Amino acid sequence: MAQQTKAERQASGQKAAATRQQNAAQDSATEAKKAAGEAVEALVTAAKAGGKAAVQAGKSVSNRAKARKS
Repeated sequence: MAQQTKAERQASGQKAAATRQQNAAQDSATEAKKAAGEAVEALVTAAKAGGKAAVQAGKSVSNRAKARKS
């Protein structure tokens, strides 16, 4: 294999730097997607909990009303 010229070494170095930068950007994007998914999941969980609490509150009011009639 022939020796690399200075221009070839510089080009290789630039390509390696670009690859590292691209990999870092992909990692950041993956982390952002994961965080967004976790946020949506937390929101859904909170909404379900709120819905259950509303149902329980409705049952409580209904039971109190029935108890007063008795």
